Amino acid sequence: MRVFRNILITVLCIAAVGASAVFGYCRIRGAREKELLEAGLSLMDRGNYREAREKFVEAQALENRITRRMSEDSLEEDLFKYAAICDFHLGDLDEAAEIYDRMLRIHPSDPSLMESRAVVYAAQGQVEEAVALFDEAIVIDRRNYTRVYHAALTLREYAGPEAGNKYLEILVEQYGDEADPVTRGQALCFLERYEEAVQLLGEIQNPDMQTSFLYASAVEHTGGHEKALSILAEYEEQLPSNPDMLALKGTALCGLARYEEAIECFDRALPLAGEGTELRRSILFNRIAAYENLCRYDRAKELAAEYAQEYPDDPRMQRENLFLQTR
Repeated sequence: MRVFRNILITVLCIAAVGASAVFGYCRIRGAREKELLEAGLSLMDRGNYREAREKFVEAQALENRITRRMSEDSLEEDLFKYAAICDFHLGDLDEAAEIYDRMLRIHPSDPSLMESRAVVYAAQGQVEEAVALFDEAIVIDRRNYTRVYHAALTLREYAGPEAGNKYLEILVEQYGDEADPVTRGQALCFLERYEEAVQLLGEIQNPDMQTSFLYASAVEHTGGHEKALSILAEYEEQLPSNPDMLALKGTALCGLARYEEAIECFDRALPLAGEGTELRRSILFNRIAAYENLCRYDRAKELAAEYAQEYPDDPRMQRENLFLQTR
């Protein structure tokens, strides 16, 4: 019996040492996973989605059944979610869709996953599927107005303003004061209900720069050119590096017939606007109009020809070219 007891004690000691080694190994792997996750998130914050994706893949390789069972905060699903975000930003839409589809099979009623998958559907051109999934997520999480707003912005981007405006109307009419005033103000601006937006945004105390810009934009659309300029003047130091604010200042200056100053603003904004953006398109068009108002038709014709090459299907420029031919 003593021999048997000694053997048993030896076996238990060996098992304890083995378990301790395994637990220590798993803790090391879990710590490394978190380290890789944090590194990936840092890269995402800097817009480096490709290297971030590599970090998440490396962390996923460390996931196994033992670490999942022994960890109270499994990282596996987080890693997949962040990998899908990277795939989306890298244009790998099918890969992102596959991840979200897999996760929705596990969590079929998760509104956040539905919303993410709906965004990918919209980017893939599957608008009906996107709308259906957005609607389902909104019903499940009916008091979360941000889902309505995200649906609106997504569909405006990928399916046009009318598709998104349906959700903006819902946000404004059904959620009312539940939505924060900046979001409601933005929705009203998108719906071109500028007078209401001015009233709402003008009541916000101590607005940040983004809110002030939105307010100035709404004011400008109501014809308040001087007031828009006075709002922007509070951010004079930020103007040189902000193409949206420079473009808005140029538009307000045009409204006051200060075309030379407006052209200067447009010229400063253009290199910052980014290729292929709607902002760039707007700046180019408004700059041509400013030259026309200065009766500098030769320069306006040159710029109009360049614009037509970049945006050949814009009906506004077709009308402008007809006008310029008579000058």
